[in-house]
Formats: sequence, structure tokens, C-alpha cells
Amino acid sequence: MSQTADNNTIDAEATVVEPATPEPMLVSDVVRSDRLLLANDIVKNHVIAATGVSLIPVPLADLAAVMGIQVKMAYSLSKLYDVPFKEKIVRSLLTSLVSGAGASLAMSGLASLAKAVPGLGSIAGAAGVSATAAAVTYATGKVLTKHFEVGGTFDNFDPFKFKEMFKAKIKEGAEVVKSVKADATPVAA
Repeated sequence: MSQTADNNTIDAEATVVEPATPEPMLVSDVVRSDRLLLANDIVKNHVIAATGVSLIPVPLADLAAVMGIQVKMAYSLSKLYDVPFKEKIVRSLLTSLVSGAGASLAMSGLASLAKAVPGLGSIAGAAGVSATAAAVTYATGKVLTKHFEVGGTFDNFDPFKFKEMFKAKIKEGAEVVKSVKADATPVAA
């Protein structure tokens, strides 16, 4: 009988109770947060590129270059969010979005034209274009990210719907640029 008891013991041990199942992970939240981090990196990298555009000495050519950077940023974001990209539509939408900024765009245009003035005009123009290009690129990236995060595409993107957010993000972008410049200012020894 002891063998039967041993067999029962072995069988009882063989039917080990499986551990409790862990709480389900919300994979969509993890994927979304990772995707948002990647989107923020894309925006940041293009903002940095937009600041370098001020080095283009030809008036208004710098503004065309900023548009190119923003189209490239839109392309990168569309790949990240798996949104179909159509360059002509994107250029048109970005132009509509940026034209809603009014004063910021006008300031950037004037800063670009100031480059035509030899000496100080070139320096002031470059500084103005750099700050404005960075702020507008930042705002554009943030608006597109927001739109794509809720499942939007370029086909249903309404620049007028984002007009107020875009203006607020330009101000936010200008503050980000100021803080980066302040952090990059060398400290006198």
C-alpha cells in the first residue's frame, strides 16, 4: 500500500497548480507611448535642422528650405504612424497651416529679406529666421503628431481646425528655442 500511497503522492505532485495569470498588459498603451517618444524625436531632429537653415545667405531661399524640412518631417511622421504620404497634398496642407500663423510667417519673411542688407542685416536676418523656423517647425510637428495620434490622415487633416493649437505651439516652440539657446550659451570662466 505504501507504493500506492507513493504513486498518489507522485501524481499529486505532477499535477502542479499553475501560477496565477499576471495582469493583462495594455500593449496599445505601450506601443502608443513608444511611438509618441519616437514622434517627439522626429520633431526635435527637424527643429534642429530648421535652425541651421538660417545659414543660407540667399533671401527667401531659407524659407523654401524650411518647407522642405517640414515636408521631410511630415513624411517621417507619416511612416511612423503608417499614414499614406502624398507630397503635393502635404505641401498644400502645410502651407495652409503655416499661413494661419500670420504674424510669425511675416516676421520670418522679413527676417529672411533682412539678409539682403550687408553686415548687420545678415546677422539679424539669420537670427530671426533661425528662431522662427525652429518654432514653426516645432508647431507643425506637434500638430501633425496630435492629428496622427487620434488616427488622422492627411486626407482628413483640416488646417483650420488646428489654427489655435498651431499658434499656441509656435509660442511653446519659441520658448523651447530660447531655453535651448540659454543652455547652450557658454559660461564665462
